[in-house]
Amino acid sequence: MKLLGVATSNYQKYLDTPLDGFVFPLENYAVDYFKYFTIEDIKEYKSKTTKECFVVINKMIFNKDIPNLITVLKTLADLNVTGVFFYDMAILNIVKEHNINLNLIFNETHLVTNSDTINLYYNLGVKGAYLANEITLDDILTIRKKTKSELFVMLLGNPVAAMSKRHLLTSYFLHNSKPKKDTITIKEPVTKGEFLVKETDLGTTFFYNKILNLSNVYLKLQNSGINYGIINEGNFTTDEYISLINNFKDFNKSAIDKIAGHNRGFLYRETIYKVKR
Repeated sequence: MKLLGVATSNYQKYLDTPLDGFVFPLENYAVDYFKYFTIEDIKEYKSKTTKECFVVINKMIFNKDIPNLITVLKTLADLNVTGVFFYDMAILNIVKEHNINLNLIFNETHLVTNSDTINLYYNLGVKGAYLANEITLDDILTIRKKTKSELFVMLLGNPVAAMSKRHLLTSYFLHNSKPKKDTITIKEPVTKGEFLVKETDLGTTFFYNKILNLSNVYLKLQNSGINYGIINEGNFTTDEYISLINNFKDFNKSAIDKIAGHNRGFLYRETIYKVKR
């Protein structure tokens, strides 16, 4: 299994780590991240390393976005990026219509839950899929057996719980006559679970405020043939993040768990919000 980091403002500190590459959320075209990058930033990265380079374009696409988006996709193809994570079918249609040479990865957050959907996209030319964080270990292993697609799994990070195109924090602080903040922490009253809420120009994202750590099944995922595991820097210190990367590469579960905790998410408990097959 190859290991990827999600690029942050500190990513250059990790170019010498065993990470095989980085994921770059594209400014004005990506949502649900804490740092966004321009085409020029990606060019700079490509000039400094031979590590793999993935780009995220996961916002909803509107007609007004399309002319510039075509140029962006052609530029990414010219840069020979390793792949593009996409949400909106407009990306696939543009790539096919304009014969743009890009490796696309199906990335619809909570919807990548079954092999039938992944195979449908695979037959349309999409050769990768980023699995939802809400499926069980059995689901992941079953999908691996039933698809030829390259599969991506978040090994470590704060999963997205929900996203709204509305500016919910702006509305909240305006309604309560309080100074606006772009990031807050809230507690859900029934489960008492904490969520990190972040607003950008493109909307508001709710993250689980508890690190998901799949170290306990890392070897199973690796042995099953999962192609990529994603390790987020999150709020870890530089030393902690480097230690986590090294301990996944030279696998040491106890060392990972000591830093990242034992939250296994939905690995062993089904969510009702799932397309079953």
